[in-house]
Amino acid sequence: MTVDYIGWFDDGTIFDTSNASVAYNAGIYDPTQIYAPFSFIVGNEEVIKGFDDAVVGMKVGETKNFTIEAKDAYGEHKESEVKPINMSVLQAYNITPEVNDTLYYNMQPVKVVAIPNNTTVIIDFNLPLAGERLHFLVTIVDIERPAATPKST
Repeated sequence: MTVDYIGWFDDGTIFDTSNASVAYNAGIYDPTQIYAPFSFIVGNEEVIKGFDDAVVGMKVGETKNFTIEAKDAYGEHKESEVKPINMSVLQAYNITPEVNDTLYYNMQPVKVVAIPNNTTVIIDFNLPLAGERLHFLVTIVDIERPAATPKST
């Protein structure tokens, strides 16, 4: 399935889109990103569960507005994933963290939420959109059905 989409938070702030002019007008335009319809296989866990569920049954040209609760998006925000880290761990990689910095751990973004002293950094290991209810406006651009598999005899 190929879709055009706009995603926003409860407060109306757009966080992602497949449309360059929407991104530009929302102040989130990134010249390194390709703005184009997004393709994925429905039911193949390539997108968040709530998105997958919402597009099932839609037809080419159809537009739908839907809301995805946190549990069906990136999960609830878990305080157990906000952890103190010894500053020396980061300094070993020549990282001098500041509050609100985004760092990468196992190729996942994590956020520095506090630096209470010279030896400790508090890092939030939750996914960046964990705990957020997300809203989407989606238009189906194309649906490609899988080719029929020949029966073996």
